[in-house]
Amino acid sequence: MAEIEIFLIYDGTPKSFLLIPRSDIQRLAIYPFRWLRYVMFAICGARGNLSTTPEGPYVNYDRTEFADAETRCYYWPSEDCAFVDHQGLHDQLTSTEQTQCRGSFRSDVMRRDGLACVVTQERKEVCDAAHLIPWRKYISRVIELRSPRDNSSPLAPSDVGINNIRNGIFLGKELHSKLGRGMIAFIKTPNYGLCPEDIRRFQRGDLHPHYITLHCLKEPRGYDPMSLAAYLQIGPVSPRVASILGANVDALFQGDGDSPPSTVILDYVYGVAAYNAWESKCDGDFKVMKQYHDKHYKGIPPLHTDEPEEPDDPNDETYDPHQSQKRYTQARRRDEHESDLAKAMDRLNRYVMHIRGITPEEAAERRQKEIEQEERAAQEASRNKVMEWMEDQGID
Repeated sequence: MAEIEIFLIYDGTPKSFLLIPRSDIQRLAIYPFRWLRYVMFAICGARGNLSTTPEGPYVNYDRTEFADAETRCYYWPSEDCAFVDHQGLHDQLTSTEQTQCRGSFRSDVMRRDGLACVVTQERKEVCDAAHLIPWRKYISRVIELRSPRDNSSPLAPSDVGINNIRNGIFLGKELHSKLGRGMIAFIKTPNYGLCPEDIRRFQRGDLHPHYITLHCLKEPRGYDPMSLAAYLQIGPVSPRVASILGANVDALFQGDGDSPPSTVILDYVYGVAAYNAWESKCDGDFKVMKQYHDKHYKGIPPLHTDEPEEPDDPNDETYDPHQSQKRYTQARRRDEHESDLAKAMDRLNRYVMHIRGITPEEAAERRQKEIEQEERAAQEASRNKVMEWMEDQGID
């Protein structure tokens, strides 16, 4: 089976919870059971253990792969769950438009992270100081629910406000957008159940007591592990190239490094993104995530009524609040226009298919074949680039 199904033991009953492709597990983790335990902790907010059968025993976390016959895991929480908001990515977590950064927050984040994206090293003019969670009352609720589970650095709801540096990270605009859509998340190690050596990482900088690593939760389009491995073996690779190729790149903080992003917040954002990426649809009667959302998250008021804008920081030469509002308005209009255009194209395509006698199923099959051909072409192009580079370097 190409996927591992994760069951949550809830009220003594196993409930289908996640469905994770084996390829994603192999791409992200060296010790898969340790990483899966962390993923479940990040989503459920409860420590626990894994087994491969409903009766146990717990797994050997030193194993580096699943057996071919193993298709299921069972997570046994040892404490009450404090679930993430399963709707968090729709309107609660960071987005490029909602968090065009306010002066003092941007300056604080740049002072800690440096003048370039912590992942790709893009220059500051094309970067955002991204809020990991952009709502004041929302972040207070997250810390209230989840901080008691974090033994390393517990927080009180009053400790981290919306524009506190521990709720921010300096990213290129493309990564900022991907963070808001749950395509990427950051994992801090060591953490509950994981050491830095337990996950696949593109390491940067000197040795540190903690590492924050970018994870692409969904396999990047055109991802080719062979090309990536060849690039990493034949010589130094820039973090930007490594990121484009699909490597899990360590963040590099080149400022003063004080007050790094909160572990509680990073775990929460990782949990929301992971649940949206791999949610199992197999157990339709499992309503606990919605119930938890309705009880703890649903009533939080929207951003624009909760958080007044901060005044501009005169020491930040790159910040312009008028440009930020202009970019937001332009992006919203562009999205609306693209949505209308897409709808019109869909109607036209359906009409053309009808005239040609093509069924929707046949059209979907043709499109799938086109996507597969495009992906094979991208992989072949990546391999050719590696071979050309090796030939230029005189590497056999």
